[in-house]
Amino acid sequence: MLPAHLHPHPGPPPGDPALAQLEAARATAHHGPSARRPRRGAALCLSGGGFRASLFHLGAVRRLDELGVLGSLRTISAVSGGAVLANLLLHPELEWPDADAGGGRVGGLEELVAQPLLALTRRNLRTPALLSKVRPSGWGRPDASVHVLADELERAIPWWGTDLREHRRTGGPVVLTGATEIGYGVSWLFADPHSVGPRGRVGDHRLGHAAPPPGLRLVDAVAASCAYPPFLGPLELDGADLGLTGGSAEPDEPEEVRAAIRRRIQLVDGGVYDNLALEPVWTDHATVLVSDGGAVFRGQAAGSVLARLWRLLSIASSGGQTARLRWLRASFAAGTVAGATWSLESPADLRRGTGAPSGPVLDGYAPEVLGAIHRVRTDLDAFSAQEQMVLCRYGYLVADASIRRHSPQAIRLDAPLRPPHPQVAAASDVMTALRDSGRITALGRR
Repeated sequence: MLPAHLHPHPGPPPGDPALAQLEAARATAHHGPSARRPRRGAALCLSGGGFRASLFHLGAVRRLDELGVLGSLRTISAVSGGAVLANLLLHPELEWPDADAGGGRVGGLEELVAQPLLALTRRNLRTPALLSKVRPSGWGRPDASVHVLADELERAIPWWGTDLREHRRTGGPVVLTGATEIGYGVSWLFADPHSVGPRGRVGDHRLGHAAPPPGLRLVDAVAASCAYPPFLGPLELDGADLGLTGGSAEPDEPEEVRAAIRRRIQLVDGGVYDNLALEPVWTDHATVLVSDGGAVFRGQAAGSVLARLWRLLSIASSGGQTARLRWLRASFAAGTVAGATWSLESPADLRRGTGAPSGPVLDGYAPEVLGAIHRVRTDLDAFSAQEQMVLCRYGYLVADASIRRHSPQAIRLDAPLRPPHPQVAAASDVMTALRDSGRITALGRR
C-alpha cells in the first residue's frame, strides 16, 4: 500500500552463526558493502528541530558554501527539520562544483534553496495536518495527517512532487533522508538516485532495501521524516509493494511477526531514533560535520503524571543523542575521524581559528540572548522574518567558529566572515525578535 498520493553493538558470542549474521547486518546498517571500505569523503549531518532547525542549518550551509565545504561534500544526511533543507539541496538546477577537482561555490544556492526555505518557513504547515484528524475524510486513516503535511509541502515546493526514483540532477552530494521505522525501532532511509543508480534506495537493515517504488514522492520522504508522534500519524507503506530484499531478523523471531511488520511499515520522524542523522555516515566517512538545531534540554520542575511521562521520554531521547555526540567527539580526539559539531548550545566565546582575525565571533550574544535562542520553539508553524534572521545569523556564526577551530582542513576557500542580517546583530534586536518565540499556539500564528 503505497502512499496516496548503532550504537556500536558488542560482538556475538563465538560460534553462534545466526547471531553473527544479525550483528554483521547491524554493523553495516544503512551502508551495505561501503561499511567495509576505507573512510572517504566528508558528510554533513543536519539534525531535526522543526523550522527552527531548518533556519539554523540554512545559516550554517551559507557559511559552508562560502568556505567551499558544501561543494566538497560526499553525503548530506538529515532528519525532520534538517531534511527540509537537505531536500531543497536536491534542486536539479543547482550548479555543483567538481568536488574531486577541489570544489568551489554552489551556483544558485540563494535563489533555489535559501529563498524557497524562507518562504516555506513563513507558512503554518502544522495546523492543517493536525486538523485532518478531526475531519471526516481523515477518520479511520492513521496516516491522514502525514499526507496532508506532504500536500502542504508540495504546494510550497512544487518540484518535490516528483517521484523519488525519477528525480535527476547533475553533481552534488548524496542526500539521505531519515525516518524512524516503528516495527523494529530503527532508522529507515530514503536515498536519492545519486546514491545507488539508477533509482536510489529505501529501507533499513532489518526489513531490507529496495529501489523507491513508483508513486513515492520526494515530498513523502520529507513528510515522513517530519511526522512527529503522537501529533502526526505515521506514513504507511506495504513491504510487499516495495519488493524489499535482504534485512535480518532476530534468530527466534516468529515469521508472522516479521510478516506483519513488513505488511504495514510505519514511518515517523527520523529524530525519534537519531535526531543528529549520524548513523548513516559515521562509519565510512573521513570527515563528519554535525549541525545540531535540536531543542536545548533545559531544567524543568516536577509536574503532573503526564508531564513526568513526557519528560522521561525526552530524557531518553536526549541521552541517546548525547551518547552519539560523545562517541563522535572521542573519535575526533583519537584521530579516527575528522570533523566538527555545532549547535544552539555552542558557547558564545568561540574564537576564530588560526590565521583568522582575533576577537569574539558571536557578537552581541550575551547569556540572556543565548537563553532566548535556546527557547525558540520546535514547530512547523510560521516563523517571522525577524526570527528567521536571528536563527540564520546564529547558524552562520557558530558553524564558522566551530569548523575553523576543529576542522580547518575541511575549508577549501579563504572567504572573509560576513555574517548576514546585521539588523539583528545587537542584543536588544535579538531579544525583541525572539520575545514570543518560545510559545506554541494551538491554531498557529498564520
